[in-house]
Amino acid sequence: MAILATQRVLTHDYWKLAKDLVPGDYVFDRHGKPVQVTLVQTIQAQACYEVTFNDYLTISGDERLALPLEDRRYRYRSDARKGLNAFRRPLKVKSIAQLLESPLVDYRNRKKYSVPTASPIQLPYQDLPVPPFVFGVWFFGKQYDKTIVASKGNGEFVREKFKDYGYIPKDRKIRHNKERAFSTTPTVLSHLIPTVPYLIPENYLLSQENQRFELLQGILCTNTAKYHEKTKTYRVIQRSKRLVYMIQYLADSLGCKTEMRQSDLSGQFILHIKTKQQLLPTQQPSLPAKQHPKHTARRFVKEITPIRAQQCIHIETNSQDHTILVGEGFIACH
Repeated sequence: MAILATQRVLTHDYWKLAKDLVPGDYVFDRHGKPVQVTLVQTIQAQACYEVTFNDYLTISGDERLALPLEDRRYRYRSDARKGLNAFRRPLKVKSIAQLLESPLVDYRNRKKYSVPTASPIQLPYQDLPVPPFVFGVWFFGKQYDKTIVASKGNGEFVREKFKDYGYIPKDRKIRHNKERAFSTTPTVLSHLIPTVPYLIPENYLLSQENQRFELLQGILCTNTAKYHEKTKTYRVIQRSKRLVYMIQYLADSLGCKTEMRQSDLSGQFILHIKTKQQLLPTQQPSLPAKQHPKHTARRFVKEITPIRAQQCIHIETNSQDHTILVGEGFIACH
């Protein structure tokens, strides 16, 4: 395996470029478990390629870069189990060179290969100035008049959560859509001064799994997100591409299925999040195992395009399956 030297890799010391990794660093395998880097080797590749997935995330490397793949038969058998028993058939590992030997679509023009999304990333606990749920609601729900607004149907849930964390919510006014704006004592801002973030801080994004879950839960309780009952999908709309990428990273790090696109009309970025976990009371609870819908936590390989030859990094770890997660989408590669 050799990825581009400029690819970002999540470590215990936050994000690093592949070229900055050294033996002894801790990265993560496709099961979300921390594994130790044992070898880092620089390679001047003769040919490089970019793999694009159906959600427009990419991973780049030389022709030896390999991916753990599901094919059509694997997906059929995996979906047929519907969570009743563990599906133990190993994934097929194919390099870019092998994928280029045949079309990426079948005779019906359907994509052949997919990469399963990673399991929740096992990061250490972070000591945070404001509870993650409270920060998520405040950051995306704060108004110019210093009130906080939760989305319709989640107001009471949000206020009870704030009380659990020691904040006293006080209703200020009723908005036109029957949402209640409220203030808190003490204020959330008073716990963040002197550093008031304009983006989600990295220590929140790289916190323990249950902390990241609460952060995502808080974000989805605001008008930033809408829940669609028929598709069981959350839709997050933002003008800031950077913020949308942060929310996508957050959902991906918890094992959710995500897909991001930009609206041709408004130019806003739209992120779809799908998960079997019940994030909010308004979300329908997960079905019993026998009634689960088909597995959706995967990315399909859309295309492979050649890019200019450049420096690549070969990385080996002590992982049992020899995988490493690369990029904000936590794409597993060999």
